[in-house]
Amino acid sequence: MIWLKELIGRGDGRVPIGTFMKIPSVESVEIVKLAGFDFIIVDFEHAPLTLADLNHMIVVARALELPPLVRVPDHGYGDVQRVLDAGAAGLLFPHVSDAAQCAAVVRQASHPPHGTRGAGGGMRAGDWGMKGGSGDYVRDGASKVMRIPMIEEKEAVDNADGILSVDGVDGVFIGPGDLSMTMGLRPGDPAVQDAIEQTFKKAKEHGIPVATVAGDAAGGRALIERGFDFVVVSNDTGMLGRAATAIVEEIRG
Repeated sequence: MIWLKELIGRGDGRVPIGTFMKIPSVESVEIVKLAGFDFIIVDFEHAPLTLADLNHMIVVARALELPPLVRVPDHGYGDVQRVLDAGAAGLLFPHVSDAAQCAAVVRQASHPPHGTRGAGGGMRAGDWGMKGGSGDYVRDGASKVMRIPMIEEKEAVDNADGILSVDGVDGVFIGPGDLSMTMGLRPGDPAVQDAIEQTFKKAKEHGIPVATVAGDAAGGRALIERGFDFVVVSNDTGMLGRAATAIVEEIRG
């Protein structure tokens, strides 16, 4: 399996490009792989996905060597354990506002002695207990799985130093949509962009890979040129909607 952490660290200057997956469909996973995306984030926070949907999408993504990350719905332990043991390459934790919250979610996603993640080596993440033994399962969990807090409130921007200093943070994702909402402003407002830039600079100072989302290809290129380490562009529903609209508009002139 290819891991996103390996793609970020390969040193060839190629920035990994991913997209959010909201449709419970293995076919969508196949399509974005064929389109050339480097990784996916299955949206377990906002999309009406079940654990069974998640499981199927992770299986297909891993088989296609398309690292599957999952945005979990909250900071609860149960989802973290099952999603990681299902074979996710990383987790995005929404609404992490300070160092204490960050430390708590990172611990949930880490095996002892660094955290409280249980022993599930008999699941997919451990090759069903058939290869490598528990050592590979634990090593992969420590060194390859990504634990990514999401900076989505002004409070989190103000506390970015503390969040980024938490041991075990493997990346940080800046969520411009929720950030702008909590600030009572539009995403393009200079104050929102300044908050994003502040967090971006803090991540660089801490040596933590930093990502955010763009709505289209031009925005994705701009983020890469700006220096983001991995980039998310749109989502499956958005891309389908734009393509369908363009076809209908072209037909009707």
